[in-house]
Amino acid sequence: MRNPVKDAETIVDSLRDADGVLKLPIDPVKVARNLGVNVYQAPMENKTSGMIARAQAGGDVDVILNSQHAPVRQRFTCAHELGHYVDVIHDDPAGQRVFFRKRDALAACGTDRDEIYANQFAANLLMPASEVRALHRRGHNTVSLSQIFAVSTQAMSNRLVNLGLELA
Repeated sequence: MRNPVKDAETIVDSLRDADGVLKLPIDPVKVARNLGVNVYQAPMENKTSGMIARAQAGGDVDVILNSQHAPVRQRFTCAHELGHYVDVIHDDPAGQRVFFRKRDALAACGTDRDEIYANQFAANLLMPASEVRALHRRGHNTVSLSQIFAVSTQAMSNRLVNLGLELA
């Protein structure tokens, strides 16, 4: 199984300036576009947060975000879909594989390997452990951290628990 933590850290490290400083919040749409992935918004059923697809071998990869969802949810969904993209390109660097993934209730269940990878990748991309730990040590709480990283308080709460910084 791929390592979503290392895969996300590689991208995060590429976003640091010459002094090693990371500008927060990380913009997953900008990251996607830098990787050659198109990002669009469109209204969808409420249970669908977004999707990623390559419709033909060698074709473009498109992420579509549910325009009716809150910006913080769209950001996480975009990062989640990027996780699917990064996972696919490990096995298909030439871009020949046709694929389609949809972020819906299955993504949150924590039972599907691909969805687990994409969720872990998204959390590590948007809320890098080193940055979360440093700001937490300086006294930032869940609410202030969620504002700094532009994620929901639920996403930040989960991240803090997963990093062992807060009790469940």
